Amino acid sequence: MASTKRRRPRAPRPGRLHRWLVRLGLLALVGALALVAYMIYLDVQLREQLDSRQYQLPARVFARPLVLRDGMVMRPDELLAEFAALNYREKKTLSEPGQWTREGMDYRVWRRDFVHADGREPAAVVSFRLRNDELSNLRGEQGEPLREFRLDAAAIGTLLGGGDDRNPVRFADIPPLLANTLIAVEDQDFLHHFGVSPRGIARAMVANLRAGAVVQGGSTITQQLVKNIFFDHKPSLWRKFNEALMAVLMELHYDKPYILQEYINEVWLGQQGSRAIYGFGLASEFYFQKPLSSLEPQEIALLVGLAKGASYYNPWRNPERAMERRNTVLEVMAEHGLITPEQYRRYRAMPLGVAREAGAAQNPYPAFTERLLQELRPYYSIEELRTAGLRIYTTLAPSVQKLVENAISGGTERLEKDRGLQADSLQAASVVVDNETGDVLAMVGDRRPSYPGFNRALEARRQVGSLIKPAVYLTALERPYQYNLATLIDDAPIRVEAADGQVWMPSNFGNRSHGLTPLYLALAKSYNQASARLGLDLGLENVRQTIRRLGVQADLPRVPSMLLGAVELTPFEVTGMYQTFANGGETVELRTLLAVSDANGEQIQKFRRKAARNVDAVPVFLLRYALEQVILVGTGDSARRSLPGSVAFAGKTGTTNDYRDSWFAGFSPDITAVVWLGRDDNERTSLTGATGALAVWADIMRKLPHRHGRVAAPRGVEYKTVNQRGQYMDPRYCKGGRNMPFSYETRLEPAPGCAGSERFRWFRDFFGDDRRQPRELAPEQEMTPGWGVDPNDQRRQQRERQLQEQLQMDDQGQQLNGGERDEFDTQGEFDTQGEFDREPLQLPISEELDSDVPVEEARPWAEEEEQWP
Repeated sequence: MASTKRRRPRAPRPGRLHRWLVRLGLLALVGALALVAYMIYLDVQLREQLDSRQYQLPARVFARPLVLRDGMVMRPDELLAEFAALNYREKKTLSEPGQWTREGMDYRVWRRDFVHADGREPAAVVSFRLRNDELSNLRGEQGEPLREFRLDAAAIGTLLGGGDDRNPVRFADIPPLLANTLIAVEDQDFLHHFGVSPRGIARAMVANLRAGAVVQGGSTITQQLVKNIFFDHKPSLWRKFNEALMAVLMELHYDKPYILQEYINEVWLGQQGSRAIYGFGLASEFYFQKPLSSLEPQEIALLVGLAKGASYYNPWRNPERAMERRNTVLEVMAEHGLITPEQYRRYRAMPLGVAREAGAAQNPYPAFTERLLQELRPYYSIEELRTAGLRIYTTLAPSVQKLVENAISGGTERLEKDRGLQADSLQAASVVVDNETGDVLAMVGDRRPSYPGFNRALEARRQVGSLIKPAVYLTALERPYQYNLATLIDDAPIRVEAADGQVWMPSNFGNRSHGLTPLYLALAKSYNQASARLGLDLGLENVRQTIRRLGVQADLPRVPSMLLGAVELTPFEVTGMYQTFANGGETVELRTLLAVSDANGEQIQKFRRKAARNVDAVPVFLLRYALEQVILVGTGDSARRSLPGSVAFAGKTGTTNDYRDSWFAGFSPDITAVVWLGRDDNERTSLTGATGALAVWADIMRKLPHRHGRVAAPRGVEYKTVNQRGQYMDPRYCKGGRNMPFSYETRLEPAPGCAGSERFRWFRDFFGDDRRQPRELAPEQEMTPGWGVDPNDQRRQQRERQLQEQLQMDDQGQQLNGGERDEFDTQGEFDTQGEFDREPLQLPISEELDSDVPVEEARPWAEEEEQWP
C-alpha cells in the first residue's frame, strides 16, 4: 500500500486590512517623527524670539515735576492745572495715590510713585496751606515740616509717533483685579491647562451652538499670546494648528506669571492714526490718563472688554457698545466673586469715564516737542528715539502751557471779533521762559496749539519792528560819560540818501516830531526819529555788535533801517534776547531738555544750565528802567491796569510796516514772555504791538506768579534826581524833578536853580568835601566794550555839537546845512568821530518802519512835565 505524504498547511497570506494597518503604523511613525522635528523647529523659533525679545518703544516725554516749597508763590488755578495734567482726582478722603483733597485753604495730596531722572520717589502724602497765592505749612504724612516736596511728572506724549506703542509693565506691578478678571473672561482654565484647553474648546462649542453664532472662542490666553507675537489675524486651520503647538511649547519653557505678563503687554487695545496702542499699561493712559495701578474696577472692566475687539467697542465712537461690553465683564467679575453684588450695581451705573479724545493725543504739545527734538538730535539717533524706550525729562510746565494756549486761542478769536477781522485770519506764536534757568515753560506755534503743522515759534522769521530798539539804547547806556537815561535826544525829522538817490526818512506814528526828549522817554514812547538819530550817532556796527552780544545769531543787515527793526527773527530768538535784559545781562541758553534715562529709569545724561555774560549789569539795569517806563507811561501802558502794580514789569511793543506784525516782548523779575500776531500771507492785520500782541501778553502774565517788589540795583548804580533837561537837582536845595538810576561813572551837570550850596564852598574847601570823593565803581574787568570813554573828549564833542547847532540852523529851524558829516566806509560802518547832522547821507536803504506810538500818546516833552514829582 503506497504511503501518502502529509502536506504541511500553507500560512495564510496577509489580508488587505493587515497591510493597511502596517502602512498606517509606518506613516504614523514617520508623522510622529516629522511632528517632533517640526516642534523642535518651532521650539527653536519660539525660544529665540522670546529670549531675545525687546520691545520697540518710542521715547516717552515727561513735563517738569512741580516742586512744592514753603513760601513759594502759587495761585489756586495754577495748582489745579498741575493736578489736571497729572490726572489727580479730587476726593473727600484720600484712598489711593493720585488723589487730592481740600478743606478751606488746606490741601492734602497723595503723590504717586515715580522714577525721576535722579531716582525713584515712592508714593507719599503731603499737606500744605495756600493762602493769598502763597504756599505755607508744608508737612509730611506724620506732620513733620518739609523744606520741599516733589510731585510726579506728567507724561506729555511720545516722540516720533506712528507704529506700535506700549508701556510695558512687570508682573509685580499688575493689579490683581486685572489679572483675575482677564482669567475669568478670557481663559478660566488658565492656571490648569498646558497651553491648550479641551474643556475650553468644548465649552465654546456649546455656547456657539446655543447662540447660533460665534459668541465665544476656545483659544487660551497662551494661544492668543502666540498669535499676537508670531502670526497675523487671518483665520486658517494651519494657523490654529501652529498656535496650539507653540502654546504647548511655551508652557513647557515659561511659567504662568510670565505668560500672563506678556499677554497684558502684547494685546492690541486701540488705534490713534498710525499709532497702535498695545498693552494695558499704555491703554490705561490712553483711555483714562492715569497709570495702570490707579484704575478702578469699572475702568479695568472696560479695558478687559476691549481685548475682544478694540475697534468694535471703541468708547469714543461706539459708547453704547462699549458700555454693554463693560457691563458684561462686570457681571463676570461678580459671578466669580471678584466684586460684591453691591459693587456690581454701583459700577454698572457709572459712566464710561474715558478722557476726552483730544486729551489722549500722542503729542499734545507739537511746538515744544519740535524744539525738544532739536536739542536731542546731537546726542541720540532717530532710531534710538524711536525704539529704545528712552525717558525724556523736560522743562515744560503744564499749568503755564495751558494758560498760554488759552490766551493765544481766545485772544486771536477776540481780536478778530472786536476789530472786525476775517475769522481765522490771525495766526500767533508765544514762548515763555524762566529767567534764571532758561527753562522753556511753554511754547505755542499755532493758534490751534495742538495742531502739528508749521511751528511759528521756531520757524516764522518776521521783521521785529521796534523790538530791536532796546539794543540801540543799550549801546548808548554802555557809554556812561556820554549818555544816560536823562540825556536829551533830538526827535526831529531825519533824511538819509543812498548813492543811487533813494531816500530813507523814518517818521513817527502820526508823523509828529517831539523835539528834545529824554533818552528813557524816547524808548518808552518808541520815537522812530530819535532812535534812528541815536543809532546813527553810535554807529551801525556798534549796534550790530550789541545785538550779537545779546545772543542773536540771525542775519543783521548793515543798513540804517536795521535800527528800527528791519531784522527778521523768530519768536524764540526774540525771547532769548529779552531774557538777557531780564537776567541782568547774563545770556542763559534757552532749553527744553533736562535729562534722559533709559527704559529702566537709570540715568544716562543730564543737561546743565549754560550761561555767559556779554553785557555788563549796570547798563542793562538802566535799560530795564526805560523798559519799565514802556508799561508805566509808554506804548504799553494799556496793560498797566490789568497787571499787579507791585511787580516790576518791563517790555517793548513792536509793529512793522502796514501793520503786518504785532509783537510784544516783556518780562517780570522771574519770567520772560514773547507774543507775535500776524498773518501767514503777510497781509495787513490793522494791529499795532499795543493793540494786538500786548493784550495777549498781559492776559498771560497777569495769571502767572511773580516776585513782588523793586528789582535790586547792581553795584555801580546810584539814584539821582534830575530836571527835564537832565541836570542834577540836589535835594537839599531843590524840590521836584525825577529820581532815576545812573551809573556811578556818569557826571551830571548841576541844575542852575540848585546851586545854593556854592555859597558855602569856601567852608567845604577849607574843611574838605566828602561828596566830591569818587564813588565805588564796578570792577574794570566786568565792563564791556563802550565803557571808559574819555570825559574830556566827551565834553569837547558836546561843545562842538552845541556850536554847530547854533551856526547851522536853516530858516525853518529843521534842516542843518554844512558841518562835519558821517561817512559810510567800505565795510558798511559809520565813522562816528563827528556828529551826525541832518544833511542827507550816502547810505544803503531799506524800507521805513512805523513807530509804535499811538497818536494820542505822542506828546512833546513839555507835556510830560506834569508827570514829574
